[in-house]
Amino acid sequence: MAVLLRVEALVLDMDDTINRTTEAMYGALGTAASTLWPALSEQDRAAAVDHYVRDEAGWFPRFSTGALDYGGMRRGRLGAMARAIGVAELDDENFTRFETTYRAAFVAGCCAWDDALRLIDRAEEAGIPVAVLSNSTEFMTRKKVNRLGIADLFTAVLTCDQLGAGKPDPNAYRAACEALDCAPDKVGYVDDLRRDALGATAAGLQSVWLDRLGIGDQVSCGQLSGGKDAFAARVTSLDEIDLEMLAGR
Repeated sequence: MAVLLRVEALVLDMDDTINRTTEAMYGALGTAASTLWPALSEQDRAAAVDHYVRDEAGWFPRFSTGALDYGGMRRGRLGAMARAIGVAELDDENFTRFETTYRAAFVAGCCAWDDALRLIDRAEEAGIPVAVLSNSTEFMTRKKVNRLGIADLFTAVLTCDQLGAGKPDPNAYRAACEALDCAPDKVGYVDDLRRDALGATAAGLQSVWLDRLGIGDQVSCGQLSGGKDAFAARVTSLDEIDLEMLAGR
């Protein structure tokens, strides 16, 4: 079922909404693990990558909420991966080696979802400005945008380290609206993470959950802090989103 957003501006998540980040991350982690630990079996290497991606200790959420800086998050997450497969902790030299290999492989593996490019094209045709809101760093988000060749298509590229708040904190979404000079209820928001789509709803935006895996209901309902229900429209492809510029913008 198509979702119509009547808006003055559109804000999009980057990772797995615009960029095929999970695919690029798996490939880059495998490359970096092979470089650093060449004696690992294929099975152990796959286990190391899975451990990193699952992030059961919550290193990335701690970064996105400001509890850790980026370097601390990366060291903690990579150290946990090393311990999980029984190899030595990463010293400074090997940490730098891993990061250098990973970043090069990750950026090379970045690729846009075709439906994201079509949605951005539709926004441009409708005269609707588009911004990116990401829980990653500005440095890595710019790397992704530049690799995809779409930097000129965005009015703003906003990240949690710039804003001092990460999704689903309402302040992150409101900061994006301020950057676009639009009231929240006149801004559309799309995210592949249900939690972050609901966070946009709580901040007053017209929110859509991009359920690429098809795991949810037609309308997603969740509990916000304080016990309040929140709803976000659900689509399984960005091709299901229609856009219309609000009159008077």
